[in-house]
Amino acid sequence: MTGKENLKAILDGQVPDSPPHWELNFLISKEMLGIDLEAIEQTFTGSEKAKKDLIQKKEIEIRHRLIDEYDWAAAPCFSPQLTSLYKKEFGDKALIAGFDWDGVLWTPTFDDLMNFVEQLFDAPGELHAEARQKCEIAKKRLTLYADNGADFFVLAHDFGFNDATFVSPDHFREFMAPYLAEVVQHAHALGKKALLHSDGCLTQILDQLHATGLDGYQSVDPQGHMDIREVREQYPEWILMGNVACNMLQDADEQKIRESVRYCMTHGGVGKPYIFSTSNCIFNGMPPQSYEIMLDEYNRILNEARMPNNRTVRRTAAP
Repeated sequence: MTGKENLKAILDGQVPDSPPHWELNFLISKEMLGIDLEAIEQTFTGSEKAKKDLIQKKEIEIRHRLIDEYDWAAAPCFSPQLTSLYKKEFGDKALIAGFDWDGVLWTPTFDDLMNFVEQLFDAPGELHAEARQKCEIAKKRLTLYADNGADFFVLAHDFGFNDATFVSPDHFREFMAPYLAEVVQHAHALGKKALLHSDGCLTQILDQLHATGLDGYQSVDPQGHMDIREVREQYPEWILMGNVACNMLQDADEQKIRESVRYCMTHGGVGKPYIFSTSNCIFNGMPPQSYEIMLDEYNRILNEARMPNNRTVRRTAAP
């Protein structure tokens, strides 16, 4: 089975031949693929439309190469307007993941933090009004994604700091959980699964997140003290994605990377509804060798399990 077929099996409630792999984003295309989007952005001398078209063409090339060379099971799509194009480009070899960032209130930026806290205690009605507006926008966006061919959704909302959620469990129950549940219900009404992305420590609200009907949870952030073994034991049927510690990938410590991969594949994991990925994404500044080590250990574990979906990571040098 291909990565796409294994991911589809998971979304259909089945156990795949092997855990598929893809990432929410890939920001080291210059280092690994020789495609420098930042240089295009900074040095292109044509019109804005021509520059936008060129960047879009290069982003499509990046996704093709990730699917073809690293068997990515899904192509992340960040705009409903691009979904039909992505479906045409990648639909025969990868699923299309539509992203939404607006559906609920989530961790505010530093500049907005004080205003949020004041509203939380002194003007809760204003927060509910904002939450309602965000929920309605998200439902419309998910509908556009679905109409244009998206196969499933990723709801990207960071709810956690490294040691706790950004609000108390009671505040989460009042201001976030009901609206998140409504967005998830809308996704299901469209016939699609919805996965949550959130960094940080979610231990105190994990039961609320599961109760919203979310089909899965991406990140399972080790830096946020999230243990994938404990989450898997608590929710054995939940689709889990992630858990390869990004801080270890930054440090390029081969032994620690391999240990992190083996831990999440063991407990996530093989023979379970698990999608192999980092605890966030392939971030800007990650040493390429870290990603290659991560995938090499992933392949090694699949070989040990004698899975039919084995593949070899190809080292792609920039031209």
